Amino acid sequence: MGTSNYLDLFLIRHGITDWNKEKRYLGHTDQGVIKSELELLSDLKFELKKIHFDQVYTSDLCRCKETLAYLNLTSLASVDSRLRELHFGDWEGKTYQDLKMDKEYKLWLNSWEDYQIPNGESFVTFKTRIDLFLEELFHDSTQKNKSNILVMTHGGVIRYFVSKVLPETAFWDVTINHGNGVKLTMEQKKGEWVCNSLLVVPFQEKGNG
Repeated sequence: MGTSNYLDLFLIRHGITDWNKEKRYLGHTDQGVIKSELELLSDLKFELKKIHFDQVYTSDLCRCKETLAYLNLTSLASVDSRLRELHFGDWEGKTYQDLKMDKEYKLWLNSWEDYQIPNGESFVTFKTRIDLFLEELFHDSTQKNKSNILVMTHGGVIRYFVSKVLPETAFWDVTINHGNGVKLTMEQKKGEWVCNSLLVVPFQEKGNG
C-alpha cells in the first residue's frame, strides 16, 4: 500500500446555537444547534457534496453532530471528544457582561494562555488533546493513503490548528463564522506536515479575497 504526501484537510465549524447568538461562553455544555438556522448552510452543503472524503471526524457534542447530519455526507464519521471546544468551567453560559467584574476572569483575559479557568480547562490541556488528535490523523493519512479529510469541530479548535500550521497567524487572527470553515492543503516535507495554502469554505474564488 502506498503512502500519501499530500492532504486536503477541511476544518468546519458547527452551526449556530442559542448561546452563540447570545454571546455566551459555550465549551463542553452539550447544546444543540438552532434547527431553523441550518438552511443557511446550504452553500456549504452544496460545496462539500462535490467532494469524496476518505475520512470524516466530528466532536462528540450535539452541535457538531447535528450540523454534520444536515450536511448529509456519504462518509461515516468517527466521533472524537478531543475535538471539543475549550471547557469554560464556571463561566459556561455566562457573557462578558456577567463576568467583567470577576477578578479571576480579568486574570484569564490578561493571561489566557497560562491561566486555568475555574473548574474548566487550561489552554495547555486544550492544545495537548488537539495535538494528540492531529498526530494520529496525520499518521493515519500517511499510512492509509487518505488525501481528503473533514473535521467537524469548534471555533477555538480551528483557530488553534490554523495558528499552529501557519506560525505567522496568531490565534485571534483566525475568524471562522458558524457553518463555515477552511480548507488547508498540507504537504509532508522531511517527515513534517506543512501548510501550502488556505481557502475559506464555502469557496470564495470569485470574491475579492
